[in-house]
Amino acid sequence: MSKGNPSERLEDDLNRAKARGRWLSDDEQAELDREADAVAIQVEAKQKRDRKLMILAGVCLLIPPLWPVALGLTLFLLYPETMARIGLAAAITFLVGGLLLAGVLGLVMVWLIQLLF
Repeated sequence: MSKGNPSERLEDDLNRAKARGRWLSDDEQAELDREADAVAIQVEAKQKRDRKLMILAGVCLLIPPLWPVALGLTLFLLYPETMARIGLAAAITFLVGGLLLAGVLGLVMVWLIQLLF
């Protein structure tokens, strides 16, 4: 909502009413304003996070052993949804693989103990 003089505010209200096809009650307008504020806060938080990740990727580019981390950060910045899915799939794969490996190693240990005794 504009903070100008009352005639500008009324004109803005009239334009919004024309765009929606009806006048909004004060409660409806307040709800729309809250939703717009929430979206603006989310966008600002995403931009702030992306800025931090870009700085971190730049620092990782300066240190050669961290080049794979820089690549991962760059891919995450370019394709956030895809990389999140790939990360979830990798985490599940490593978890299941670790559990299977622990089970196999446990069975091998039991077999070796039985073999020795």
